[in-house]
Amino acid sequence: MHIRGLLAFLHDVMAAALAWCVAYWLRFNLELTEDYLGAMLRQLPYVLAVHVAVFWLLGLYRGIWRYASLPDLQRILVAVGIGALATPALLTLLGQGALVPRSVYLLAPALLAGAMGGSRLAYRAWKEGRLIALVAHPEASPVLVLGAGDAAALLL
Repeated sequence: MHIRGLLAFLHDVMAAALAWCVAYWLRFNLELTEDYLGAMLRQLPYVLAVHVAVFWLLGLYRGIWRYASLPDLQRILVAVGIGALATPALLTLLGQGALVPRSVYLLAPALLAGAMGGSRLAYRAWKEGRLIALVAHPEASPVLVLGAGDAAALLL
């Protein structure tokens, strides 16, 4: 794996960890108790192991973020969906499933899909210069100029 693929992989693993923790945090209205904090931290390695395996097996790191497209988004959604199904199964097999609120199982995948898809979309927009154009000229709109010669050059 090249360095960009490794960075993307590390980004996604960190996003999975953050999504799991933020899902707990949101579930308890930003006031996580000691018991649930301990349970969340004990479950985190298993959650990450599931997502690492799914991301790797589905080949999310073959493409280049600059060319992120709908098929890439579909692969992300499939990977997050498989992870969302495999995580409760593994935690239940390990005897940790009863400690997880059901809403965490729903919030974490939604947060993870948003983080993974949103970051790739933002990276693509940044590489294409669209983010800078939106900030520099928010009222500007793209225009197609047909024709050649001095008159067309004056428009640019």
